[in-house]
Amino acid sequence: MLKDNLILFLGDVVPYKPYRFRNKTKTVINLECPIVSAGQPQEGKINLSVRENYLGKIFGRNLFSVSLANNHILDYGDAGFQSSLAELDKLGVSSFGYDRYGDGTHNPLITKLQDISVAFFAVVCDSTSPLKDMAGMVRLASLDIDKLIDKVKTVRDSVQRIVVYIHWGTEESSYPELWEIQYARTLVENGVDIVIGSHAHAPQPVERYKSGIIAYNLGNFIMPDLNNIPTYFNKEGVAQSTYNKHTMIWNRISWGILVDMSTLEYRIQRFIFFGNYVLRLPFTLLDKYMTLCPIKSEEDYKAKIARLLRKRARYRRLVNFVLHPHIPEFLKKVV
Repeated sequence: MLKDNLILFLGDVVPYKPYRFRNKTKTVINLECPIVSAGQPQEGKINLSVRENYLGKIFGRNLFSVSLANNHILDYGDAGFQSSLAELDKLGVSSFGYDRYGDGTHNPLITKLQDISVAFFAVVCDSTSPLKDMAGMVRLASLDIDKLIDKVKTVRDSVQRIVVYIHWGTEESSYPELWEIQYARTLVENGVDIVIGSHAHAPQPVERYKSGIIAYNLGNFIMPDLNNIPTYFNKEGVAQSTYNKHTMIWNRISWGILVDMSTLEYRIQRFIFFGNYVLRLPFTLLDKYMTLCPIKSEEDYKAKIARLLRKRARYRRLVNFVLHPHIPEFLKKVV
Protein backbone atom coordinates (compact mmCIF):
# COMPACT_ATOMS: atom_id res chain seq x y z
CA MET A 1 0.00 0.00 0.00
CA LEU A 2 1.24 3.47 -0.90
CA LYS A 3 0.90 5.88 2.02
CA ASP A 4 -0.15 8.85 -0.13
CA ASN A 5 -3.03 6.85 -1.62
CA LEU A 6 -4.48 5.63 1.70
CA ILE A 7 -7.78 6.61 3.29
CA LEU A 8 -8.93 5.36 6.69
CA PHE A 9 -12.73 5.06 6.77
CA LEU A 10 -14.27 5.29 10.24
CA GLY A 11 -17.78 5.09 11.67
CA ASP A 12 -19.86 7.33 13.94
CA VAL A 13 -18.15 10.22 15.71
CA VAL A 14 -19.64 12.43 18.44
CA PRO A 15 -16.54 14.52 19.30
CA TYR A 16 -17.55 15.42 22.84
CA LYS A 17 -14.01 15.65 24.23
CA PRO A 18 -10.47 15.85 22.80
CA TYR A 19 -9.58 12.18 22.59
CA ARG A 20 -5.97 11.34 21.81
CA PHE A 21 -5.75 9.32 18.62
CA ARG A 22 -2.47 8.41 16.94
CA ASN A 23 -3.06 8.42 13.21
CA LYS A 24 -1.06 9.65 10.22
CA THR A 25 -3.54 8.67 7.51
CA LYS A 26 -6.17 10.77 5.76
CA THR A 27 -9.48 9.92 7.41
CA VAL A 28 -13.19 10.01 6.54
CA ILE A 29 -15.85 9.85 9.27
CA ASN A 30 -19.59 10.14 9.88
CA LEU A 31 -20.20 13.21 12.07
CA GLU A 32 -23.14 12.01 14.18
CA CYS A 33 -24.18 15.37 15.65
CA PRO A 34 -24.08 19.10 15.00
CA ILE A 35 -21.35 21.29 16.47
CA VAL A 36 -23.35 24.19 17.86
CA SER A 37 -23.28 26.43 20.94
CA ALA A 38 -26.87 27.64 20.55
CA GLY A 39 -29.96 26.84 18.54
CA GLN A 40 -33.47 25.52 18.86
CA PRO A 41 -33.62 21.76 19.55
CA GLN A 42 -35.96 19.99 17.18
CA GLU A 43 -39.05 18.63 18.86
CA GLY A 44 -40.06 15.05 19.58
CA LYS A 45 -36.69 13.25 19.39
CA ILE A 46 -33.44 12.41 21.15
CA ASN A 47 -31.17 15.37 20.38
CA LEU A 48 -27.39 15.11 20.17
CA SER A 49 -24.90 17.97 19.91
CA VAL A 50 -21.47 19.14 21.03
CA ARG A 51 -20.66 22.74 21.91
CA GLU A 52 -16.92 22.70 21.12
CA ASN A 53 -15.19 21.54 17.97
CA TYR A 54 -12.67 18.91 19.05
CA LEU A 55 -12.30 17.34 15.61
CA GLY A 56 -9.00 19.12 15.00
CA LYS A 57 -7.55 17.93 18.30
CA ILE A 58 -8.66 14.35 17.65
CA PHE A 59 -7.68 13.98 14.01
CA GLY A 60 -5.13 16.77 13.52
CA ARG A 61 -4.70 17.65 9.86
CA ASN A 62 -5.65 14.17 8.69
CA LEU A 63 -9.41 14.64 8.63
CA PHE A 64 -10.03 14.43 4.88
CA SER A 65 -13.82 14.58 4.61
CA VAL A 66 -17.00 14.13 6.66
CA SER A 67 -20.37 12.53 5.93
CA LEU A 68 -23.33 14.51 7.28
CA ALA A 69 -26.14 12.22 6.08
CA ASN A 70 -27.41 10.86 9.38
CA ASN A 71 -30.34 11.11 11.77
CA HIS A 72 -28.80 13.65 14.18
CA ILE A 73 -27.03 16.35 12.14
CA LEU A 74 -30.26 18.40 12.01
CA ASP A 75 -31.11 17.96 15.71
CA TYR A 76 -30.62 21.69 16.29
CA GLY A 77 -32.18 22.86 13.08
CA ASP A 78 -30.65 24.96 10.37
CA ALA A 79 -28.58 26.91 12.91
CA GLY A 80 -26.90 23.70 14.05
CA PHE A 81 -26.37 22.54 10.47
CA GLN A 82 -24.82 25.83 9.33
CA SER A 83 -22.70 26.01 12.48
CA SER A 84 -21.33 22.54 11.73
CA LEU A 85 -20.45 23.53 8.16
CA ALA A 86 -18.67 26.62 9.50
CA GLU A 87 -16.67 24.55 12.00
CA LEU A 88 -15.60 22.15 9.26
CA ASP A 89 -14.62 25.10 7.06
CA LYS A 90 -12.35 26.39 9.84
CA LEU A 91 -10.48 23.09 9.66
CA GLY A 92 -10.42 23.08 5.87
CA VAL A 93 -12.43 19.84 5.84
CA SER A 94 -14.93 19.00 3.10
CA SER A 95 -18.29 17.35 3.71
CA PHE A 96 -20.90 15.42 1.75
CA GLY A 97 -24.32 13.80 1.99
CA TYR A 98 -26.59 16.85 1.79
CA ASP A 99 -28.31 18.81 -0.93
CA ARG A 100 -25.86 21.32 -2.38
CA TYR A 101 -27.88 22.74 -5.25
CA GLY A 102 -31.48 22.84 -4.09
CA ASP A 103 -32.76 20.19 -6.49
CA GLY A 104 -33.08 17.40 -3.93
CA THR A 105 -30.96 14.88 -5.81
CA HIS A 106 -28.04 12.74 -4.67
CA ASN A 107 -25.17 15.05 -5.57
CA PRO A 108 -21.68 13.79 -4.69
CA LEU A 109 -18.63 15.59 -3.41
CA ILE A 110 -15.96 15.12 -6.07
CA THR A 111 -12.43 15.66 -4.82
CA LYS A 112 -8.88 14.41 -5.32
CA LEU A 113 -6.50 12.28 -3.32
CA GLN A 114 -3.15 12.92 -4.96
CA ASP A 115 -3.98 12.15 -8.62
CA ILE A 116 -6.98 9.93 -7.80
CA SER A 117 -10.38 11.55 -8.29
CA VAL A 118 -13.02 10.34 -5.84
CA ALA A 119 -16.79 10.86 -5.70
CA PHE A 120 -18.24 10.70 -2.18
CA PHE A 121 -21.95 10.01 -1.80
CA ALA A 122 -23.84 9.67 1.48
CA VAL A 123 -27.46 8.74 2.09
CA VAL A 124 -29.61 8.19 5.17
CA CYS A 125 -32.21 5.44 5.47
CA ASP A 126 -35.73 6.44 6.56
CA SER A 127 -35.65 3.59 9.10
CA THR A 128 -33.27 5.70 11.24
CA SER A 129 -36.01 8.37 11.66
CA PRO A 130 -33.94 11.24 10.27
CA LEU A 131 -34.89 14.88 9.98
CA LYS A 132 -34.30 15.60 6.30
CA ASP A 133 -36.00 18.90 5.62
CA MET A 134 -35.34 22.35 7.06
CA ALA A 135 -37.41 25.42 6.17
CA GLY A 136 -38.81 23.69 3.11
CA MET A 137 -35.41 22.82 1.63
CA VAL A 138 -34.25 19.22 1.38
CA ARG A 139 -30.92 18.93 3.13
CA LEU A 140 -30.12 15.24 3.36
CA ALA A 141 -30.10 12.59 0.65
CA SER A 142 -32.48 9.70 1.37
CA LEU A 143 -31.61 6.10 0.59
CA ASP A 144 -33.33 5.64 -2.75
CA ILE A 145 -31.42 2.85 -4.46
CA ASP A 146 -32.64 3.66 -7.98
CA LYS A 147 -31.86 7.38 -7.75
CA LEU A 148 -28.49 6.63 -6.19
CA ILE A 149 -27.54 4.18 -8.93
CA ASP A 150 -28.63 6.63 -11.62
CA LYS A 151 -26.43 9.32 -10.07
CA VAL A 152 -23.49 6.93 -9.72
CA LYS A 153 -23.72 6.13 -13.42
CA THR A 154 -23.53 9.82 -14.34
CA VAL A 155 -20.12 10.21 -12.65
CA ARG A 156 -18.66 6.72 -13.08
CA ASP A 157 -16.62 7.56 -16.19
CA SER A 158 -15.28 10.84 -14.80
CA VAL A 159 -13.76 9.58 -11.53
CA GLN A 160 -11.45 6.74 -10.50
CA ARG A 161 -13.27 5.81 -7.29
CA ILE A 162 -16.80 6.06 -5.91
CA VAL A 163 -17.52 5.82 -2.17
CA VAL A 164 -21.00 5.60 -0.63
CA TYR A 165 -21.66 6.12 3.10
CA ILE A 166 -25.06 4.75 4.14
CA HIS A 167 -26.64 5.53 7.50
CA TRP A 168 -28.69 2.40 8.17
CA GLY A 169 -28.84 -0.79 10.20
CA THR A 170 -30.56 -2.28 13.21
CA GLU A 171 -29.25 -0.58 16.35
CA GLU A 172 -27.08 -2.79 18.62
CA SER A 173 -26.93 -5.57 16.01
CA SER A 174 -23.67 -7.04 14.72
CA TYR A 175 -25.49 -8.49 11.71
CA PRO A 176 -26.74 -6.52 8.70
CA GLU A 177 -30.29 -7.10 7.49
CA LEU A 178 -30.69 -9.24 4.38
CA TRP A 179 -32.02 -6.32 2.34
CA GLU A 180 -28.95 -4.28 3.31
CA ILE A 181 -26.69 -7.03 1.96
CA GLN A 182 -28.66 -7.02 -1.28
CA TYR A 183 -28.58 -3.21 -1.59
CA ALA A 184 -24.85 -2.96 -0.89
CA ARG A 185 -24.01 -5.65 -3.42
CA THR A 186 -26.29 -4.03 -5.99
CA LEU A 187 -24.39 -0.78 -5.56
CA VAL A 188 -21.07 -2.55 -6.22
CA GLU A 189 -22.56 -4.23 -9.26
CA ASN A 190 -23.48 -0.78 -10.56
CA GLY A 191 -20.12 0.91 -10.21
CA VAL A 192 -19.58 1.73 -6.52
CA ASP A 193 -16.11 0.82 -5.24
CA ILE A 194 -16.59 1.21 -1.48
CA VAL A 195 -19.75 1.00 0.65
CA ILE A 196 -19.44 2.17 4.27
CA GLY A 197 -22.29 1.70 6.76
CA SER A 198 -22.97 3.61 9.97
CA HIS A 199 -25.71 3.97 12.62
CA ALA A 200 -25.95 0.46 14.17
CA HIS A 201 -23.61 1.45 17.06
CA ALA A 202 -21.97 -1.97 16.72
CA PRO A 203 -19.42 -3.17 14.15
CA GLN A 204 -20.69 -5.54 11.46
CA PRO A 205 -19.07 -7.71 8.76
CA VAL A 206 -16.71 -6.50 6.06
CA GLU A 207 -16.51 -8.29 2.75
CA ARG A 208 -14.83 -8.16 -0.62
CA TYR A 209 -17.67 -8.41 -3.11
CA LYS A 210 -16.56 -8.69 -6.74
CA SER A 211 -14.05 -5.82 -7.05
CA GLY A 212 -15.66 -3.70 -4.32
CA ILE A 213 -15.40 -3.36 -0.55
CA ILE A 214 -18.47 -3.44 1.71
CA ALA A 215 -18.31 -2.57 5.40
CA TYR A 216 -21.90 -3.00 6.54
CA ASN A 217 -21.43 -0.96 9.74
CA LEU A 218 -18.22 0.29 11.28
CA GLY A 219 -19.68 1.01 14.73
CA ASN A 220 -18.98 3.91 17.10
CA PHE A 221 -15.53 5.40 16.72
CA ILE A 222 -16.40 7.91 19.47
CA MET A 223 -19.76 8.03 21.27
CA PRO A 224 -20.48 9.29 24.81
CA ASP A 225 -22.60 7.80 27.52
CA LEU A 226 -25.91 9.64 27.53
CA ASN A 227 -26.61 10.56 31.14
CA ASN A 228 -29.97 12.24 31.77
CA ILE A 229 -29.74 14.39 28.65
CA PRO A 230 -32.81 16.61 28.11
CA THR A 231 -34.84 15.28 25.21
CA TYR A 232 -38.23 15.16 23.48
CA PHE A 233 -38.47 18.94 23.35
CA ASN A 234 -41.78 20.64 22.63
CA LYS A 235 -42.36 23.58 20.28
CA GLU A 236 -41.33 26.02 23.02
CA GLY A 237 -37.94 24.30 23.40
CA VAL A 238 -38.78 22.73 26.77
CA ALA A 239 -37.59 19.18 27.36
CA GLN A 240 -40.38 16.74 28.15
CA SER A 241 -38.11 13.92 29.27
CA THR A 242 -34.53 12.77 29.77
CA TYR A 243 -32.63 9.93 28.17
CA ASN A 244 -29.99 7.53 29.51
CA LYS A 245 -27.84 5.09 27.60
CA HIS A 246 -24.54 3.64 28.76
CA THR A 247 -22.09 2.43 26.15
CA MET A 248 -21.51 -1.31 26.27
CA ILE A 249 -18.41 -3.08 24.95
CA TRP A 250 -19.96 -3.51 21.48
CA ASN A 251 -20.68 0.25 21.45
CA ARG A 252 -17.03 1.08 22.20
CA ILE A 253 -15.29 -1.21 19.71
CA SER A 254 -15.26 -0.23 16.04
CA TRP A 255 -13.63 -1.18 12.77
CA GLY A 256 -11.59 1.09 10.54
CA ILE A 257 -11.12 0.23 6.87
CA LEU A 258 -7.71 1.30 5.57
CA VAL A 259 -7.93 1.40 1.78
CA ASP A 260 -5.34 2.00 -0.91
CA MET A 261 -7.52 4.03 -3.26
CA SER A 262 -5.35 3.22 -6.28
CA THR A 263 -5.55 -0.59 -5.96
CA LEU A 264 -8.51 -1.11 -3.57
CA GLU A 265 -6.35 -3.26 -1.32
CA TYR A 266 -7.64 -2.92 2.25
CA ARG A 267 -6.94 -3.83 5.85
CA ILE A 268 -9.31 -3.89 8.79
CA GLN A 269 -8.18 -2.04 11.90
CA ARG A 270 -9.77 -2.36 15.34
CA PHE A 271 -10.32 0.51 17.75
CA ILE A 272 -11.72 1.14 21.20
CA PHE A 273 -12.29 4.50 22.92
CA PHE A 274 -11.42 4.39 26.59
CA GLY A 275 -10.51 7.08 29.11
CA ASN A 276 -8.99 9.90 27.08
CA TYR A 277 -7.69 7.73 24.24
CA VAL A 278 -8.78 5.94 21.10
CA LEU A 279 -6.60 2.84 21.05
CA ARG A 280 -5.81 0.47 18.22
CA LEU A 281 -6.23 -3.20 19.18
CA PRO A 282 -4.61 -6.34 17.74
CA PHE A 283 -7.83 -8.35 18.24
CA THR A 284 -11.19 -8.08 20.02
CA LEU A 285 -13.96 -10.33 21.32
CA LEU A 286 -16.13 -9.04 18.47
CA ASP A 287 -13.83 -10.29 15.70
CA LYS A 288 -16.21 -13.20 15.04
CA TYR A 289 -18.61 -10.63 13.56
CA MET A 290 -16.12 -9.42 10.93
CA THR A 291 -17.07 -12.15 8.48
CA LEU A 292 -20.53 -12.42 6.97
CA CYS A 293 -22.10 -15.58 8.40
CA PRO A 294 -23.64 -18.22 6.11
CA ILE A 295 -27.36 -17.58 5.58
CA LYS A 296 -29.41 -20.78 5.39
CA SER A 297 -32.75 -19.04 5.05
CA GLU A 298 -34.29 -15.63 5.66
CA GLU A 299 -36.21 -16.99 8.67
CA ASP A 300 -33.08 -18.46 10.27
CA TYR A 301 -31.16 -15.24 9.72
CA LYS A 302 -33.90 -13.08 11.26
CA ALA A 303 -34.01 -15.43 14.24
CA LYS A 304 -30.24 -15.13 14.64
CA ILE A 305 -30.47 -11.33 14.74
CA ALA A 306 -33.38 -11.49 17.22
CA ARG A 307 -31.41 -13.80 19.56
CA LEU A 308 -28.41 -11.48 19.49
CA LEU A 309 -30.55 -8.43 20.28
CA ARG A 310 -32.30 -10.21 23.18
CA LYS A 311 -28.95 -11.29 24.60
CA ARG A 312 -27.56 -7.76 24.40
CA ALA A 313 -30.71 -6.26 25.91
CA ARG A 314 -30.42 -8.62 28.91
CA TYR A 315 -26.76 -7.74 29.34
CA ARG A 316 -27.58 -4.01 29.18
CA ARG A 317 -30.29 -4.39 31.85
CA LEU A 318 -27.86 -6.24 34.11
CA VAL A 319 -25.15 -3.59 33.73
CA ASN A 320 -27.65 -0.79 34.29
CA PHE A 321 -28.87 -2.52 37.47
CA VAL A 322 -25.30 -2.87 38.78
CA LEU A 323 -24.57 0.79 38.04
CA HIS A 324 -27.91 2.05 39.34
CA PRO A 325 -29.47 -0.52 41.71
CA HIS A 326 -33.20 -0.16 42.16
CA ILE A 327 -36.20 -2.21 43.18
CA PRO A 328 -38.36 -3.13 40.16
CA GLU A 329 -41.90 -1.74 40.22
CA PHE A 330 -43.56 -5.15 40.53
CA LEU A 331 -41.47 -5.94 43.65
CA LYS A 332 -42.32 -2.60 45.24
CA LYS A 333 -45.97 -3.62 45.25
CA VAL A 334 -45.09 -6.89 47.00
CA VAL A 335 -42.94 -5.14 49.62
